[in-house]
Amino acid sequence: MGFQRAFRNDDGGGRPDDAAARAHAPTTPLPALTSLRFFAAFYVLVFHYDRFFFPDGPRNTAILLGHTGVTFFFVLSGFILAYTYHAVDFGDRIVRRRYLLARFARIYPAFLLSLAISLPWFAAWVLKSEPPLKWLMASGAVLAPLGLHAWVPGAACSLNCASWSISVEAFFYLLFPLLLPLVLRRPVEYALAALGLWAVFGAFGTLLWNRYAPGVSLIEPEPAGATAMLLAQGIKYDPLLRLPEFIAGLVLFAWWQRMRPAAPPDASDRRGSLAKPFLGAAALAAIVLVLIDPYVPGPLMHNGLSALAWAPLILAGAELRGGILASAPLVFLGRISFALYLLHLPAYAAINSLDRALHGAITGPSPWLGVALATALSLALAALVHLYVEEPARRALLGGGLRLFASRAEGTVAETATQR
Repeated sequence: MGFQRAFRNDDGGGRPDDAAARAHAPTTPLPALTSLRFFAAFYVLVFHYDRFFFPDGPRNTAILLGHTGVTFFFVLSGFILAYTYHAVDFGDRIVRRRYLLARFARIYPAFLLSLAISLPWFAAWVLKSEPPLKWLMASGAVLAPLGLHAWVPGAACSLNCASWSISVEAFFYLLFPLLLPLVLRRPVEYALAALGLWAVFGAFGTLLWNRYAPGVSLIEPEPAGATAMLLAQGIKYDPLLRLPEFIAGLVLFAWWQRMRPAAPPDASDRRGSLAKPFLGAAALAAIVLVLIDPYVPGPLMHNGLSALAWAPLILAGAELRGGILASAPLVFLGRISFALYLLHLPAYAAINSLDRALHGAITGPSPWLGVALATALSLALAALVHLYVEEPARRALLGGGLRLFASRAEGTVAETATQR
């Protein structure tokens, strides 16, 4: 029973009475951050649907920066994991196993389902592709379920393209128990290290891109051919190149934790007032990023520069305890945001396939009808998958793991007593 009480939902906005288990002490929910996850996921959806449904339309910079919603998730992931596990002793092997089980149970059921749903379109793309891209794409069938596809350009975006970031997150999860105590002890040094890594990786990516794909958009490299596409995937999706964004989230939590004594958790009015300057900073940074985007090298903007806006927004969300972002409908949308992110591309593929079968009857009258149907399908699928796949599977995996941990712990205690 002690093991079962130790586990709960661990997304930083979890329900205090959630029956699911987790490998850490209970934490105060951060509902505004849960809600913000939905807006970030929807921003990515808007970015993709703008390109898919309006391929020849003009590009709006604010929409084109929708890809930076993934940076929000990487920074938020570091922040929330640090918030959740900062008091946990990762030197304990059982604790590390519980943590990894919780991470696996959190992401794998919906992730695997999204891959399975994408198989028909994946097969079609592989069949009509030319070598060597064909074989790299086909390798995604093996690499993606293992969470390794982001390491291989060509495979990274082959099955369900959005799933590349889950492969990156898996890398972060493995490093987290090692990084957390180091960052908490020396946040300034690791902030500088993250900044230095980001600058080096960004400069390296920019040099490669300017050398082999000059004048080509990093976001839309397809017209330049297979070489540009593979290089773009290597720059945008490689887990090591995205590591500074995750470290930034850990550093952000360390700074927020040191700031917190100025505003006790029960001082809701004061904490709400602290959110206002952060929101202002986030808005100002967002405006600056939109203005400078045409002049910034693609690898720098794609791989973390937007954290200048996302970091203060995360701090604002961490401070808010009430208001519209803490409302039940938005919190629920935040809870389905992971499934929404994973399923919005298969939803588009389904609507696009139906449109082709109907000879353009959907998008012919107006592309906006296709946008509306794909968005509605994405939201419906996300809600259903969250309620009937993601959460039940997570509870089942955690419950089975807990029983295994409990039995092993009891066996270890019994063996020790016998030896004595």
